[in-house]
Amino acid sequence: MNNNKSSSTKSIIIFIAVIVVAGLLFFYFLGNKTPDSNSSIDTEGGSSETQIAGARVLTLLNQVSSLKIDKSLFDSASYRSLVDYTVNIPEQNVGRPNPFAPIGGITNGTSTAKGR
Repeated sequence: MNNNKSSSTKSIIIFIAVIVVAGLLFFYFLGNKTPDSNSSIDTEGGSSETQIAGARVLTLLNQVSSLKIDKSLFDSASYRSLVDYTVNIPEQNVGRPNPFAPIGGITNGTSTAKGR
Protein backbone atom coordinates (compact mmCIF):
# COMPACT_ATOMS: atom_id res chain seq x y z
CA MET A 1 0.00 0.00 0.00
CA ASN A 2 2.88 2.34 0.75
CA ASN A 3 4.28 1.70 -2.74
CA ASN A 4 0.89 2.58 -4.30
CA LYS A 5 0.74 5.86 -2.33
CA SER A 6 4.29 6.76 -3.41
CA SER A 7 3.41 6.03 -7.05
CA SER A 8 0.30 8.21 -6.95
CA THR A 9 2.25 11.05 -5.27
CA LYS A 10 4.87 10.89 -8.02
CA SER A 11 2.13 10.94 -10.67
CA ILE A 12 0.50 14.01 -9.12
CA ILE A 13 3.84 15.85 -8.89
CA ILE A 14 4.67 15.03 -12.52
CA PHE A 15 1.19 16.13 -13.63
CA ILE A 16 1.51 19.47 -11.78
CA ALA A 17 5.01 20.00 -13.21
CA VAL A 18 3.75 19.38 -16.75
CA ILE A 19 0.89 21.86 -16.27
CA VAL A 20 3.26 24.51 -14.86
CA VAL A 21 5.71 24.06 -17.76
CA ALA A 22 2.85 24.18 -20.29
CA GLY A 23 1.53 27.37 -18.68
CA LEU A 24 4.95 29.01 -18.74
CA LEU A 25 5.45 28.08 -22.38
CA PHE A 26 2.00 29.43 -23.26
CA PHE A 27 2.64 32.79 -21.62
CA TYR A 28 6.14 32.99 -23.06
CA PHE A 29 5.17 32.31 -26.67
CA LEU A 30 1.53 33.39 -26.88
CA GLY A 31 1.11 35.69 -23.89
CA ASN A 32 1.26 39.45 -24.38
CA LYS A 33 0.85 40.04 -28.13
CA THR A 34 0.25 43.80 -27.81
CA PRO A 35 3.37 45.94 -28.29
CA ASP A 36 4.85 47.53 -25.21
CA SER A 37 3.71 51.13 -24.90
CA ASN A 38 7.10 52.11 -23.43
CA SER A 39 9.02 50.67 -26.37
CA SER A 40 11.10 53.23 -28.25
CA ILE A 41 11.17 51.09 -31.40
CA ASP A 42 7.97 50.90 -33.39
CA THR A 43 7.89 48.69 -36.46
CA GLU A 44 4.71 50.07 -38.04
CA GLY A 45 5.13 53.75 -38.86
CA GLY A 46 5.92 54.94 -35.37
CA SER A 47 3.97 57.14 -33.02
CA SER A 48 3.36 60.81 -33.61
CA GLU A 49 6.15 61.73 -31.18
CA THR A 50 8.73 59.66 -33.04
CA GLN A 51 7.53 60.99 -36.39
CA ILE A 52 7.91 64.57 -35.13
CA ALA A 53 11.38 63.83 -33.79
CA GLY A 54 12.36 62.20 -37.08
CA ALA A 55 11.08 65.20 -39.03
CA ARG A 56 13.12 67.55 -36.84
CA VAL A 57 16.26 65.47 -37.40
CA LEU A 58 15.72 65.52 -41.17
CA THR A 59 15.14 69.29 -41.11
CA LEU A 60 18.35 69.88 -39.15
CA LEU A 61 20.27 67.55 -41.46
CA ASN A 62 19.03 69.45 -44.52
CA GLN A 63 20.00 72.77 -42.92
CA VAL A 64 23.52 71.52 -42.14
CA SER A 65 23.90 70.08 -45.63
CA SER A 66 22.90 73.38 -47.22
CA LEU A 67 25.53 75.43 -45.34
CA LYS A 68 28.11 77.10 -47.56
CA ILE A 69 31.44 78.21 -46.07
CA ASP A 70 33.12 81.20 -47.67
CA LYS A 71 36.73 80.02 -48.00
CA SER A 72 37.93 83.49 -48.93
CA LEU A 73 37.82 84.33 -45.21
CA PHE A 74 40.97 82.29 -44.68
CA ASP A 75 42.75 84.16 -47.49
CA SER A 76 41.93 87.63 -46.13
CA ALA A 77 44.64 89.88 -44.68
CA SER A 78 42.81 90.26 -41.36
CA TYR A 79 42.73 86.49 -40.83
CA ARG A 80 46.39 86.13 -41.72
CA SER A 81 47.29 88.95 -39.28
CA LEU A 82 45.97 86.94 -36.32
CA VAL A 83 48.70 85.87 -33.88
CA ASP A 84 48.75 82.61 -31.96
CA TYR A 85 49.38 83.30 -28.26
CA THR A 86 49.24 79.66 -27.20
CA VAL A 87 51.07 78.92 -23.95
CA ASN A 88 52.56 75.46 -23.58
CA ILE A 89 51.70 73.99 -20.20
CA PRO A 90 54.24 71.43 -19.00
CA GLU A 91 52.96 68.10 -17.75
CA GLN A 92 52.67 67.88 -13.99
CA ASN A 93 52.04 65.06 -11.59
CA VAL A 94 48.39 65.11 -10.69
CA GLY A 95 47.24 63.21 -7.65
CA ARG A 96 48.42 59.83 -6.44
CA PRO A 97 48.74 56.65 -8.47
CA ASN A 98 46.09 55.01 -6.25
CA PRO A 99 43.78 57.60 -4.68
CA PHE A 100 42.12 54.93 -2.52
CA ALA A 101 45.33 53.79 -0.82
CA PRO A 102 45.86 54.86 2.79
CA ILE A 103 47.70 58.16 3.21
CA GLY A 104 51.11 58.01 4.87
CA GLY A 105 50.69 54.52 6.28
CA ILE A 106 47.50 55.41 8.17
CA THR A 107 45.13 52.47 8.17
CA ASN A 108 41.47 52.27 9.00
CA GLY A 109 41.96 49.51 11.57
CA THR A 110 40.82 46.57 9.46
CA SER A 111 42.99 43.49 9.30
CA THR A 112 43.88 41.81 6.03
CA ALA A 113 45.81 38.90 7.56
CA LYS A 114 45.57 35.58 5.76
CA GLY A 115 44.09 32.59 7.46
CA ARG A 116 41.36 34.43 9.35
